[in-house]
Amino acid sequence: MHLNIVWVAHKGADAETGQRAEQIMQQWLPVDAFVFTDQQPDIVLFMSGGSERQALNYIQPERPVLLLSVKGNNAYAAATEVMAWMVSHGRFAMLSDGEQAFTSGLLLQWQQVVGVWHHFYGKRAGLIGRVSDWLVASVVPAERLRRQFGISLEEIPWNHLPDFHGMIPDQVLMERYKAHNVAGLNQASQVLTLLRQVVSKNRLSAIAVECFSLVQQRKVTACLALAQLNTEGIVAACEGDLASMAGMMLLGAFAGSVPWMANTTRITSKSLFLSHCTVPYHMVSDVSLPTHYETDCSLAVKGTMLANEVTLFRLSGPLDKAFVAEGVVIARPDFSNACRTQVEVALPEKALHLLQNQPLGNHLVMVPGHLADVLTLACRYRGIKIIE
Repeated sequence: MHLNIVWVAHKGADAETGQRAEQIMQQWLPVDAFVFTDQQPDIVLFMSGGSERQALNYIQPERPVLLLSVKGNNAYAAATEVMAWMVSHGRFAMLSDGEQAFTSGLLLQWQQVVGVWHHFYGKRAGLIGRVSDWLVASVVPAERLRRQFGISLEEIPWNHLPDFHGMIPDQVLMERYKAHNVAGLNQASQVLTLLRQVVSKNRLSAIAVECFSLVQQRKVTACLALAQLNTEGIVAACEGDLASMAGMMLLGAFAGSVPWMANTTRITSKSLFLSHCTVPYHMVSDVSLPTHYETDCSLAVKGTMLANEVTLFRLSGPLDKAFVAEGVVIARPDFSNACRTQVEVALPEKALHLLQNQPLGNHLVMVPGHLADVLTLACRYRGIKIIE
């Protein structure tokens, strides 16, 4: 994915101006990371004043732009005028001196954001079963997912799928736990075989699985299967939670690995407790396989969280709002009355206040690292409001 860049200057500018524009961009980005074009620009590079009207002729509706200026020649003044027009017309843009955008990391973040959103277009996701009844704030209409993410949703009822009994157990999962010798591993691995078939047959990049009907009716969980898929980079949300699935896709695209989807278990004046049973295996150590918490049957994933500094994220059901925060893991508790993998995360007071008073839903998604800035930019790029 390369960035589309257009340079603009006053009417008297000649070919040498364009050559200088290209030389400048090569100082800030690799040659294969951008192309100069007059079609659908991601960046407008202002080379001088008197270029405002020209810039507006290139900027496309519904396509955010980064307005960069060279130093001098009234270039920044021209970029400012265009930025004012964008704001007054309800269009999203960012304005920066070009050198500052390079040194601050803004240019790299812009490249990442444009690439991620472009990458989503044309992808397919699957809802296996339906959204769990209790997720009253997490229902995402298929049309909204398509409009906001460019992702089409395939709804796949459980009764349209073959019985997992009789399928060959997934050997990757069986090998992972061959030393555990626990009852139920064979069935859990058969569920993974089934889910792999669904992903492959329907060419899916992500799935949200209504797993409680499976454990209630068939006495087997999808916890191990979802954890394995997430470990392999295939987004797999549980409880049919499409809002969390979308959040996992977006956060995971920047993190380079699939996040952990977890319950908001408790909030104190200084910290947040999270728990859930489908944590990706690469995020934990000391993994064991207790029973599923709510039903006390089959298997779940219990592990010790490896991460210390983390980013938390949550999208609203309509995908128009987001919560973003960075925190520090301060404890790895072992409560008997919560889902199996558990962490306590210290968060800023403001973030805890938002989670208590303006929550976007129960589930949050979490990855190691500091990604709040680029996530915020990614949300603004698509008109998703960060709650504050």
